[in-house]
Amino acid sequence: MTLTLPVVPVVGFALSLVGVLFRRLPTAERANRPSKSAEEEMNSDSRIDLETALRKFHELGLEGGDLGYAYWYEVGQLLKRAAGMQARIDELSKELEQCRAARRKAD
Repeated sequence: MTLTLPVVPVVGFALSLVGVLFRRLPTAERANRPSKSAEEEMNSDSRIDLETALRKFHELGLEGGDLGYAYWYEVGQLLKRAAGMQARIDELSKELEQCRAARRKAD
């Protein structure tokens, strides 16, 4: 018996989960928050949720046999990479805002 897993819905679910985990605040609200590094923000805002999602993927993998485990392991890796990318995006956005502020001061 082969296990057929729907790739598109699962990837869509994983990406929407990333969106929920890394919800963005409006720019004005972000500007008023105390400064944190992107990694600190990721850890404080979503570390528990990410671990919960990865634990659920592990459970689903155990239920799905060898093929299911390999599949859900890869989905978990995708989620981890997306979280890292989001942290880097947040870090670069902060640097960009600092550069814009410095440029406005110079003008």
